[in-house]
Amino acid sequence: MKYLLPLLLLVSMILPGCEQELPLPHVKAAPRGVVYAELVANGTPEVRVGKSKPVSGPFLDNSFQLVENAKVQLLDKNGQQLEILSYVKDTSNVMGLYTGKTKLDAGKNYKLQVDIPTLKPITAMATIPPPFRVELLDTLRSLLNGRPVLRFHFTVYPLPGVKQYLVMEALKQTVDVDTSFTYQGVRYRKSEQPDLYELAKNLPGAAIKKDSFYMNDYLRIPCYTQDENADNNQVGGLNENYNSILFTQTGKPLTTYFYINATALSTNPAEAIAPVGRVLVYVKSVSREYYDFLLTYEKVKRNPGLNSLIQAIQLRSNTQGGLGVVGGSYQKVYYLYYDKL
Repeated sequence: MKYLLPLLLLVSMILPGCEQELPLPHVKAAPRGVVYAELVANGTPEVRVGKSKPVSGPFLDNSFQLVENAKVQLLDKNGQQLEILSYVKDTSNVMGLYTGKTKLDAGKNYKLQVDIPTLKPITAMATIPPPFRVELLDTLRSLLNGRPVLRFHFTVYPLPGVKQYLVMEALKQTVDVDTSFTYQGVRYRKSEQPDLYELAKNLPGAAIKKDSFYMNDYLRIPCYTQDENADNNQVGGLNENYNSILFTQTGKPLTTYFYINATALSTNPAEAIAPVGRVLVYVKSVSREYYDFLLTYEKVKRNPGLNSLIQAIQLRSNTQGGLGVVGGSYQKVYYLYYDKL
C-alpha cells in the first residue's frame, strides 16, 4: 500500500537498533498496537493495524504482526460512532487493512478507536484541512545534479489566517491489463475466472473488453527540491532525494519547482526500475501532527543515531494507548501516463 513505507521505521519509537551485530537479551515487554491512517478528504477511511514485536534473541525484527481481528471505529469529533470498519485481505500483508464507506469531509475532525484483543485500546484524532488552491504552471524534462528528472512548476495559494502544512510526493501505481466479461449480469476478470470465461465468451451479452485494473501496489518515486524555503533544507540539504518535499506556508503564495526521478516514469528497457503503471503526483495540505511525523521520518532516514545507542530520533505519534499516527489530508492528484497500457 502506498502509505506503508514510513511504517517500517516506526520501530524506532520502540527500541533503537545497533550498528554492530550483538546478541540481544530476551525482552518480556508486552507488544503494543500500531495504527497508521491518512484520512483523505472526499475519500473513504483506510486504516492499517498491526502489533509491535519486542526485541527477542540475536536479531532485530522491525516488522509488525498482522492483526485481522481488531475492532476499528470511525467516530466524529464528539465521539459518536459513524461506522465500524471492515477487515479486507490485502496483498501487502504488512499490517491489517480496515476500510469503510463513510465519505470524509474537508475541514472536519475525526476520531479513530482501535480495539485489539489483549492490548490497550488505541485512540487518535485527526483534522482534515479545508480545500486549498494549487496551479500547475508547467512541466519539463531536465537534469538535476546529473539525474534525469521531471520538473513541476507549482503555485500554492494560502488560506486567510490559516497555516498550511504542504507535502509534495510521487508514486508509481501498478496497472494490470486484463480481459473482463459479463456473465448473468455480473462482471468478471478472465484471469480470475478462466473456465467461466470459456463458458461465457460466446453467449449474448458477454460484453468482452480489455480493462485496466489499478492495483493496491505502489512504488515510491524519489523527489527533490532546490527551494531553500522547503523544510527539507533543515534535514539533509538540497542535493538529496526525499520521500516527500515539505513546506510550512503562511500568508503568501508559494511558487516552487518540484522534481521527481524520471527513471521511474516508464518501463523503457534502458531505465526499467518500475512496474507498468501510472505516475501519481500529489500536492497535499495535511494536519500538523501528520506533517511532524513525515518531517521527522525524513530526519530518521538520515540520522546516524538511529543505528547507534545514542541520539536516536523518535518519530512523532498522535495515538493514545499505542504507536503510530493518524493524519488528515486534502490533496490534489496529477495522473501521468508514460507506459502503454
